[in-house]
Amino acid sequence: MSLKLEIITPDAIVLTTEADQVVLPTESGEAGILTGHIPMVTKLVAGELKIIKGTESEFIAVDHGFAKVIGNTISVLTEAAVDVKDIDLADVESAQARAEEALRLAALEGHDPTEVDRLESNIQYLVAQKLAKGRRRY
Repeated sequence: MSLKLEIITPDAIVLTTEADQVVLPTESGEAGILTGHIPMVTKLVAGELKIIKGTESEFIAVDHGFAKVIGNTISVLTEAAVDVKDIDLADVESAQARAEEALRLAALEGHDPTEVDRLESNIQYLVAQKLAKGRRRY
C-alpha cells in the first residue's frame, strides 16, 4: 500500500501522486512519512519536499503552509510550490535580489511589520528553490 500525496496552492492543485515515502520540511525539522503514520497536522516552512517512489526521488520546493496526514493521505496546503525541474536559477536569483532590495528599503523606511514578514517569507521561498535546484541527484 502506498501514500497518496496532494499539494495544493491557492491557485491550483499542483500535484497528486502516490509515493512510498514523503519527507516534509517542518518547523521542527524534516518529517518522514511512511504508510501507517499516525494522524498529524504540522506547520511547514519554506523548503524542499521529497517524494520517494522505489529507488527514485523527486523534489518539490514549497513555501510555508500546513500538512495534514490522515490514514495514508498527505495533504499539503502551501502558498506556492514548484517542481525543481521547472526552476530557472537565473529568474530565482533576479527575484531574490529584488526582494532583498525591497526588504532593505522597507526596513529603512519603517514599513509595516506585516509587509516586512511577507518580504522575508518570499526570500525564504526563493532560497528554498535555489537549494532544491542545486541538490545533486544520485
